[in-house]
Amino acid sequence: SHSNCQPPPASHQAAWCADMAARRSWLLLLTTLALGHKEVGLPPGSGPPCRKSPLLTALNKNSTSGKSEQILVVFGGKGWDWQTRHGKGRRKNEDKVKFKKKVAMLGDMWRFDIAEKTWYEIKDGHGPEGRWKDGATNALDDSVLVMMGGCTETSVKFSQNDLWVFKPSNNPDGGDWRQVKTENTPVKRRGHVMVSNDTHLIIFGGKSTHKNAMKSWAGLPRSAPAVHHEEQPAPLPWMPQPEEERDDEDDDDDDDFKPQKGEKCLIDVWAIPKAPVVSEVKPSSPPRWTQGAAFPAGCRWGGTGSYVVGASGKEYLAMFGGRHLAAGLVEHTTESSAYAYYNDLWLYDFLEDRWVEAPTVGPRPPARDHHGAATIDGKIFIYGGRRSELRASNSTLADIWSYDMVTHTWTEHVAQGASPSARFMPGVSSVKIDGADQLVVFAGENLPGSTKKTTLNDVWVFNPATATWLELFAPTCDDSPDLEQELNAFAIDDLVPKLAILAVGLGLVLGMSYSLKLCATPRMARGREPLLQ
Repeated sequence: SHSNCQPPPASHQAAWCADMAARRSWLLLLTTLALGHKEVGLPPGSGPPCRKSPLLTALNKNSTSGKSEQILVVFGGKGWDWQTRHGKGRRKNEDKVKFKKKVAMLGDMWRFDIAEKTWYEIKDGHGPEGRWKDGATNALDDSVLVMMGGCTETSVKFSQNDLWVFKPSNNPDGGDWRQVKTENTPVKRRGHVMVSNDTHLIIFGGKSTHKNAMKSWAGLPRSAPAVHHEEQPAPLPWMPQPEEERDDEDDDDDDDFKPQKGEKCLIDVWAIPKAPVVSEVKPSSPPRWTQGAAFPAGCRWGGTGSYVVGASGKEYLAMFGGRHLAAGLVEHTTESSAYAYYNDLWLYDFLEDRWVEAPTVGPRPPARDHHGAATIDGKIFIYGGRRSELRASNSTLADIWSYDMVTHTWTEHVAQGASPSARFMPGVSSVKIDGADQLVVFAGENLPGSTKKTTLNDVWVFNPATATWLELFAPTCDDSPDLEQELNAFAIDDLVPKLAILAVGLGLVLGMSYSLKLCATPRMARGREPLLQ
């Protein structure tokens, strides 16, 4: 045997030198990667980066003392964070550090302690890729979070259909993600809704690429009844009419419903057994999705879905609002007739696999999409949203309405005192505070503005009993970074370990370089002795 730093016998020298050179190259690369690029994210401040379309939910967990408590959990969304940028200063050879905002699909996860009004970042390196417009719901008595799909870039081309489960740990910054593989998986999508009942997880609708949408429409069931206001079932548009009522002009056409040209919207419903998804024991075979009755009232996305129980005890997925682009028009156009915004409420009956349009007595909320919803004391609450594609202040909403499943009436809750600004794409959930269920709102975007300029990271709770808002965390999006403070923290937390890596790495590289010099064999001319012995 021989030392790693001493050349081997001449018979093995060539192979040894090649191996040593390869090791030196890899060590140089790993040292460089460990030191990192100059443009790096700053250590977290007092709260999460500002964003829109975050996932927000309240989960039950045991504290370190063993007592059950409820926590707010935030994941992902489209937002921005401060990053450093090195540039030239006024003086010669001066390296000046500046801050800039960088927009990204966020994959971070945070816990908000309601009592302390403090944020904790949950660090799990094995979670889902950053995304927005996902579908999510709680399960197992609100102890775990289940998320499906969403979009990892701005374009719908980057929609996903993966399924994930998150379970918080007892530590404030702890928790674990776990991906669940499934069979008969629905097409990739974003902007859909997801709820949980006693036995299943259910998703509905959303938006995908045109190719995926056509695949979904082609696979829709052909016999699902649609029910309006609890009347007798009415046939879906694709179902055959009785022979005496058929129009002879349509005899050459098939009976399938034809979506409009270029359609990207989805109207499908899917369910998957809950137990094998949320169980920590891997099932013998992947859980399988099953398709339910398609939505009968036109295509839409950006609505909300809530789990609710009717007066008779029936369980429903309650879908409110959303929008749809008119045929032949370009997305995000500001033409007044381009988008149809909805304010109807539809109930999907899990047991009977059919849709019911909820009867409504009296006024309804204004039509909208990209709002938030939650169930509180058996009522469906909605908040905020957007009612126009115009990037104007009056395009966003800040109102709160609730629908009563017994009286079939909508009630507007006019808040007393301070309240959050109007916004769309907020995170909305119910949360229990002092024993009472309240509505919690996190982040979103104001108009006019953009992701960089007007996204938010504030936290508000609304108490329906008193019709009052309480701000738990003020937005920090307009705060400029403290250059000296951030760089000092960066120097202490980041520079010391990097200097240690540099010292060890360069020491090993120099040692290997010396060994290679000892064993190096120069190119030999034919018929001559080596120049160096």
